Amino acid sequence: MPSFVTKRPVLVAALGLLAVAVVSLASCSEGRSDRRRSRTLTTSANDGGVYLRSVAATLNDLAGNVDLELQPAQPILTASSSSDGNEVLAVCIENPNNPDGSYSYLLAQSGNANFYSLDVQPGDVVRYYVNLDEETAERGIEQRTALELRVRRLDSRDPENALIIEGGLDSPATVPQRIEIWRYSDKRMDAIRSALNRYVTLRRPPSGWEPAPDLGALQQVVERANQWIRTEKAADDTWQPEPLLTELPLDLRNAKGVTQAIAGENLRDGSFAEWEGRLLAQAVWLRDIAQWSRGSATSDADVAAALFDWTVRNVQLDSPELKELTVLHPWQALIYGHGTAEHRAWVFVELARQARIDAVVLKTGAAPGDLPPRLLVATVVDDQLQLFDPELGLPIPGKARATGTLAEAAEDDSLLRQLDVSDELKYPVTAEQLKQVEVYLVATPLQLSRRSALLEGALEGEDFVKLAVDLRPLAEKLVKPAQVKEVKLWPVPFQSIADEQTIGIELRRRAAAEFAPFAERPLLWKARVLHFQGHKDVRAEERSDPLAAPREGHLDALKLYQIPSVRPPNTELVKLELDKRTVYSAAKSAAGYWLGLLSYDRDNYDVAVNWLGDLTLDQARQGRWSNGARYNLARTHEALGNLEEAAKLLGADPADAPQRHGNLVRARRLTEAAAAKAETAK
Repeated sequence: MPSFVTKRPVLVAALGLLAVAVVSLASCSEGRSDRRRSRTLTTSANDGGVYLRSVAATLNDLAGNVDLELQPAQPILTASSSSDGNEVLAVCIENPNNPDGSYSYLLAQSGNANFYSLDVQPGDVVRYYVNLDEETAERGIEQRTALELRVRRLDSRDPENALIIEGGLDSPATVPQRIEIWRYSDKRMDAIRSALNRYVTLRRPPSGWEPAPDLGALQQVVERANQWIRTEKAADDTWQPEPLLTELPLDLRNAKGVTQAIAGENLRDGSFAEWEGRLLAQAVWLRDIAQWSRGSATSDADVAAALFDWTVRNVQLDSPELKELTVLHPWQALIYGHGTAEHRAWVFVELARQARIDAVVLKTGAAPGDLPPRLLVATVVDDQLQLFDPELGLPIPGKARATGTLAEAAEDDSLLRQLDVSDELKYPVTAEQLKQVEVYLVATPLQLSRRSALLEGALEGEDFVKLAVDLRPLAEKLVKPAQVKEVKLWPVPFQSIADEQTIGIELRRRAAAEFAPFAERPLLWKARVLHFQGHKDVRAEERSDPLAAPREGHLDALKLYQIPSVRPPNTELVKLELDKRTVYSAAKSAAGYWLGLLSYDRDNYDVAVNWLGDLTLDQARQGRWSNGARYNLARTHEALGNLEEAAKLLGADPADAPQRHGNLVRARRLTEAAAAKAETAK
């Protein structure tokens, strides 16, 4: 019977147990099978279903595929690197050359350790598989867990097979047990810094440069998706590229990056590019958000209103001159939590798409004076275009509903005048401008490709996600309204690809700085992904498993946003070097702000007030999140019934706040509602 060994109490907290196990079966019944694994194992390696299931499983567990190791352990000595290819078995006894009563002499009695030849160094970790797990032993399984011990030095008399560990054990371990030597390195951090520096200095790669914590998982998704596509039958000869592509501006079609993306052969027969894995993940984020952010809404009109409201609250509005700062795609607006009116419009259209609601971008007719045409978004509900203004953060008022239609607003200018604040601050759209609007259909080259259509068509049930777009039916529907002058393809997604190829070094430097907190604080990235994921019921294939549990994304996100590695105390931040303090402080303030947003979505309004007010807005009145915190704090007070306080906050917007106009409109409405409430209470 092997001996049981424990560390001295003073070292237990520092060393702990590493749950790495060696299992030998003494006698046990066959364990419960994993349905997904068994199904995969019984499928031929040439069956494309293996690859498809791998793609679906990874995309549906993006949070579970986040690499959290910034200093991963690298194996120095294992069975494969021993001198004879066998396990290294060692005892831990008193040093025979210097007996001092401590059991710190680790001797590889198997004689195959090669400590010196493998350059084992002080500080390396010895995993000593000496402890027997009593719980598993009771079930007839001999499972050993490893103590983690630190190398103090090699034994000068036998450096290949003997070393001294720090501290020592309480008692000798005289029965040889397996050991491994591991070393923690900074390779992950070095790789992150190298990737960011390569992008900043060389713009390489122009797309997908971000060293995200889930990058490895998405690379596997792309690889497996392409393997699956190769198992499918040849393309249908009737497949044709989207005709509207030919109507994009010529200079945009000829732009670097765009030309290849929209080439017929790429759209028809191309494989997923490595950077397109992020766009597949983006679709999953949007699908999940669309599922939970609708709340109790059931009709398309109410769902669209809920999705627009979520977009406004969660994508803090940037000034138009900052449009090229860091955000070029919806996933960036989501993960960073900010963007321009164009980015809000794009996010909203994609959320609506995942909810099976058609949505488009509109541009009004010519505006008076030097004002540019106004950008609006619209959902197609009951053959009517329901209008929203992403810059105001408000729907266009209707005659009988909170959200009006294009036909209503084009006929009745008084609906638009409800959005005026004063003679000096009028809403810059008239009914006349809405009589001839341009409608823009939103799609990326990837969404217009055959590969996306194939993959979407193969995903079913809980795995389904909208990946492809067929614009022709929607285009035909949209030419019918009298107010529609022309239907076009929105150039912004294509311009984003072109901009990635030409973005200057200063903007690349800012983009890298904004991404750094997610790369260096991977738990922040995981918290964001869980935030997007929300609650998910037990998967259908696992419902017969009594141990299966739903995934509580929001609860897990709340925990991760608050852990010390994401929100370290200020007393720790001030001790850090400037570059690291800047990154960690940015992560901390963002996590606090997002805690407020998530608390609001969970109807925990008192908690939201604390995070958005005391811990965000009051900490930095002119900080990165001040505009979003002020707006969302007002929305929280509105939800609590504190209408006057909400109106006061909205009215306190600085003159240069991008959403000031819309906030003043909302403040006026709340003031009127508070007065009516007070009058009723008399």
